[in-house]
Amino acid sequence: MPTRWTIRLAGLGLLGAGLAGCAGTSSSSGASEVVITDEDLQTVAGNLCAVKGHATNVGNLTIDVTIDYEARNATGAVIGTSRAAFRVAPFSNFDFAFGKLNNVGQPSSGPFSNNLACAGISDFKRTNVDVTH
Repeated sequence: MPTRWTIRLAGLGLLGAGLAGCAGTSSSSGASEVVITDEDLQTVAGNLCAVKGHATNVGNLTIDVTIDYEARNATGAVIGTSRAAFRVAPFSNFDFAFGKLNNVGQPSSGPFSNNLACAGISDFKRTNVDVTH
């Protein structure tokens, strides 16, 4: 059984901020399955912007999840990146956000690079989900 996999989400197209919460991703590998839903932008300290969302582990192993995002402007150009990283216990949920600490005491979702405010982001795209157990 593989212990690491990466999901590339190019086929899903853009996950727009207006569509956040309407789309999710599920990935499984034997004893682990994670479902990512309810992704949305959140304004954080300093008028910066991060992604918040919900992860559900329906498998029987603890998993470490890393999610990469791209922020885009109105023309579709990438204007910043962000990463969420956290651990989810077996058969549990985790709401990741800038204000929610992960298992190593850091924000479970970081602000976008380039000091982006949410108002400057037309949409955002999940570019990678990495799950290890």
